Amino acid sequence: MRIAVVGAGCSGLVTLKYLLDLFPGNDIVCFEKSGSVRGVWGDQRPDFVSTSTKYTTQFSCFRKWDSGVTSERNYEEFYRGSEFGDYLEEFAAHFNLKKRIRFGVELRHLERVDGAWSLRLDEGGSENRQDFDAVFICTGLANQKAPLVSSTIPATDNPEGVRNATVVVVGGGESASDVANYLAKPEHNNTVYLSLRSGIRVSPRYHPIRGVPSDFLRNRLLLSFGKGARNWVGERFVTFRIRFDRLLARWFPHLQRARMNPDDQARALRREWDLKLKARAKGGLFNVFHNKSDDFLDAVAEKRLRIIGPPVDEHWRGYYDFERESTLQITPDVLVFSTGYHSRLGDLSGGRIHLKDFFLGCAHIDLPNLFLVGFARPIIGNIPSISEMQAMYTAGLLAGRYKLPADIKQKHGHAWKALCEEYLAINTENVYPVEHFTYCDILAREMGIMPTLSSVRSLRTWSKIMLTPISTFHYLDEYFDRHLLESQKVYMPVVLVALLGFLRLLGLPFRWAASFLRRETYP
Repeated sequence: MRIAVVGAGCSGLVTLKYLLDLFPGNDIVCFEKSGSVRGVWGDQRPDFVSTSTKYTTQFSCFRKWDSGVTSERNYEEFYRGSEFGDYLEEFAAHFNLKKRIRFGVELRHLERVDGAWSLRLDEGGSENRQDFDAVFICTGLANQKAPLVSSTIPATDNPEGVRNATVVVVGGGESASDVANYLAKPEHNNTVYLSLRSGIRVSPRYHPIRGVPSDFLRNRLLLSFGKGARNWVGERFVTFRIRFDRLLARWFPHLQRARMNPDDQARALRREWDLKLKARAKGGLFNVFHNKSDDFLDAVAEKRLRIIGPPVDEHWRGYYDFERESTLQITPDVLVFSTGYHSRLGDLSGGRIHLKDFFLGCAHIDLPNLFLVGFARPIIGNIPSISEMQAMYTAGLLAGRYKLPADIKQKHGHAWKALCEEYLAINTENVYPVEHFTYCDILAREMGIMPTLSSVRSLRTWSKIMLTPISTFHYLDEYFDRHLLESQKVYMPVVLVALLGFLRLLGLPFRWAASFLRRETYP
């Protein structure tokens, strides 16, 4: 069997690793258009921290860190600069993957021809065609191309070297926020504007209760509550956190060290914009993407960065203010576009392949042996751990370990409709949005590796699974390590654990009744 993996970033590498495990001796080749395995996040500037925590962004088959947190909050718990790229290099070396990767080769087109997948490949300007029995597309979402702008205003996606300039950064995601914050540093002497079409959900990197990365307080006990309940409570907690930051700082001293600006006026302005952006964000707390690069709010509070609305027209010289009550005349020296991502599947297939036609966002419902890995984007969380679960599942499908549902079209149709209704503010034709570990759990159940109390056969292990930070360590695959799991720390406060546990027990009779009624109604 000939198998092609397209892309050698974090998604392609872990897919290649699992395919080599399941198909030893087969012709498996990975094509990567760049010259390295570092991926899109592999060589960021040191002041960029847009990736998630080390703990949840490492693969369970290649563990490098535990959930310990340093005493000083200096971002050591987060991938910074080139650290994630370094990790991917180590991963590729550990499993000897580079010998299977052909660098400098770009996929131009793929199609189904006579029962095989025909790939048109560009290698240094020379094109050739190769046929494969199965194809795994692991290129992920690509940066949106900048729209056409006036030729008199330079547009760039690389802010390096921009000094003494008027700059408009377009976009509200983590990359845009990092770029705007970087350009607004006093030593660069720029006048910087951040242009937004709507509000954004800004989440602090460090949780206001425990002072640890926010990922560390998301556990299975918390996610055992329905999204509706979590949305309701979460909205009110976020508003309380913003409005009463001084009170929280008094209760939790680490906030005073980590975040609180001693300037009352700056603190008030930060609070005002945090609330304003939240109020204007479209969708519920867990139904729209979050921005963890909250440092840009400090630049806003210190008046080094100004938030404005979208451009008035295509000339990019006039802008609405954020409230859209008036217009501003701004003549930028540089436009920086960071407007999100799009899928290139249609471009690669002549419009024949679409994201919406993949079951669970990774297995095509009609075309055999065509898989996606790394195209799902979590509302809160990280892509690499999702990619690992997708890689395990899709490689297992190809190997016959797992089976697609017999009624896959009907099941997929219902799931896709529910996805579109759940994420109304997101273009699901372009991005496959998921709730991070709820989605991973769905894949785990399909593979039969979902942990349960009866399967782990230990109350201590089960309590750690429920209370420690969620990660791919929890799944009962070949890399499950009970001793490592039991050594993990619990960061959720005891009082919150007790409260959530009590609420779960309180809800048991209602769940049992609902389950009984479902059995009676739908035998």
